[in-house]
Amino acid sequence: MPKLHCLLYVLLISLSAIFFACNDGFEDYSVNPQHTLTFSTDTLSFDTVLTTVNSPLRYFKVYNRNSKPLLISSVTLAGGTDSNYKINVDGFAGLTFENIEIGAKDSIYVLVDIRPVENGQFAPALLNDYVVFTTNNVRQEVVLSAYGQDVFTWKGVTLTSDSLLDNQKPYLIYDSLVVETGVRLTINEGTIFYMHNNAQLIVRGTVIVKGSLERPVIFRGSRTDDIIGIPYDRIPGQWGGIRFAADSYENVFENVRIRNGKFGMDFVLSEPSRNKINMKNVLLTNVSGTLFNAVNCDIVAENCEFSNARYALLNLTGGSYRFTHCTLANFYPVAPDAGWLNSDNETLILANTYYPESGEEEKYFPILSATFANTIIWGAKLTSGIKIEETLASEVHYIFSNCLLPNEGSNDDHFIACVFREDPLFADKDFLDEAKDKNGRNVYATFDFSLQEKSPARAIADLDIARSVPYDIKGFYRFTDEQPDLGAYEYQTENK
Repeated sequence: MPKLHCLLYVLLISLSAIFFACNDGFEDYSVNPQHTLTFSTDTLSFDTVLTTVNSPLRYFKVYNRNSKPLLISSVTLAGGTDSNYKINVDGFAGLTFENIEIGAKDSIYVLVDIRPVENGQFAPALLNDYVVFTTNNVRQEVVLSAYGQDVFTWKGVTLTSDSLLDNQKPYLIYDSLVVETGVRLTINEGTIFYMHNNAQLIVRGTVIVKGSLERPVIFRGSRTDDIIGIPYDRIPGQWGGIRFAADSYENVFENVRIRNGKFGMDFVLSEPSRNKINMKNVLLTNVSGTLFNAVNCDIVAENCEFSNARYALLNLTGGSYRFTHCTLANFYPVAPDAGWLNSDNETLILANTYYPESGEEEKYFPILSATFANTIIWGAKLTSGIKIEETLASEVHYIFSNCLLPNEGSNDDHFIACVFREDPLFADKDFLDEAKDKNGRNVYATFDFSLQEKSPARAIADLDIARSVPYDIKGFYRFTDEQPDLGAYEYQTENK
């Protein structure tokens, strides 16, 4: 055999060996129409997605549970080019895919995201589509479902004249929303603020927030997806917080829900001869710093829940404060992978010494009055107590009347008809407890600081104080039974 022929022969043998070595059997596809695909879900749901904002990716898996390979002749988005959705099949992006192979007992991923267009409506619009799979002339579908929410998008807006914000559409806030000195901002019931990463509401003027029990005003992060079964709307540190400048007074917050910032509400050094804020039916919860910080302010709060912060729930330095029928509960979990870092879980700090961040010398402001009445103060750790930091430079005047407290103690001139070191038996304080969202998925980090039936905080509230706040944070009447309960929540038999 000529030398060249020998070389060609060796090359052909080598190529044949390579060909057969790489043959994975995919040419032997099943043509049985009963050999169909199965899916990890029949409906992929996105909850609410803000218009003009790309959603995070979600995915589902496509399985071939048969003993022979399958050839999917086509994968398409039913909505085609008009669809709000985008898909990626087995690593490739597009609208239509052909001849997708799945080995026997194997699977592939389909990644999905959505960017809804504005629809001009206040109410979220249902956006459905289908991923259609055709295999051996058998059509199968996975439903894609989301609600597209129109928003007003504001980036670095400063209000320089009196303004009214209504609830026509939510507001997506980038950077900060600033209310300038001398400006009055009124926010109507049902208004929702989606605060982007690090965004703040900065109040130099006055803000009047008038939510209702049925339609509270909401400040929350802008992310609508989840991580390891926890919606980002329950994870701290999603945005900045609300900060009130020194010259901001006469603020009103009624029926407001504020959650998941880096801090909650921060009131800088002020003058306690003028009211800083009146708060009623406010739920302030779950921040990665201090929940509520005030220096030399006059603040009134009733029917408010202050819960779950990495540091103190209330850090009050100087000034005058009155908290009536409030619930302070610090059960901030430790779950670094989901955003909760180690915490000392302090609950309440009363101090008369202010330490400026600028490095100036400390300043002393007396706490003229700090009154806590018919209130529950509790936390998960030994550090979750009341800390009173008093120096000789100024005084701290405080009274706890008809309160349930975490510290060891006894009643005296400062503590009147109080209960010490008895677990208030909240309804649900376990981070790992599961709940179901509206799509039936398991979610975590649900907390419920209403009371169990056997709670020691039940039926021991001072009657005169309760008459000044006859309805609880949910609108329930406090006098339906023999005596009102402590805290923001009146026990309701029919709801348990």
